[in-house]
Amino acid sequence: MAIKKSVKSKDAAVKKTAVKSVSKKAKKVVKKEKTKKVTINKKTLQDEKILINTANPQAYVVIDYPYENEIISGSEYVIKIGASKDGYVEISFNDSEWKPCRFASGYWWFDWKYFQPGKFKIVARLLSGENKVIKISDTRVCKVK
Repeated sequence: MAIKKSVKSKDAAVKKTAVKSVSKKAKKVVKKEKTKKVTINKKTLQDEKILINTANPQAYVVIDYPYENEIISGSEYVIKIGASKDGYVEISFNDSEWKPCRFASGYWWFDWKYFQPGKFKIVARLLSGENKVIKISDTRVCKVK
């Protein structure tokens, strides 16, 4: 029976050591996360400062269509936007008010109707469920004839 006790006590000692070492590693990871510096980019749009959340560096929003400097003719155009699934997308034309886009088939879409001829700067933004800006797309320029 002495043999069984020593084996049990060795197993218990190994388990205690393993738990302690894991706990120390976990504490180090938590400490690293707490001391990690997070940089926040600032961008001015519509005369207001918008802080872009960099907590999710994989988040993205990109205007797929229209292409840069594309010439659009007709009375309707569907704008296609690719974005990560972190929230929802809005679009703005020539720094005007933000308009919601619709989600379908893995992309965000905006049905652009009743536009006037001229040059347009289009910007899309990805918002979280709490209405915080996650990402802002590059400006896309197009011309309507």
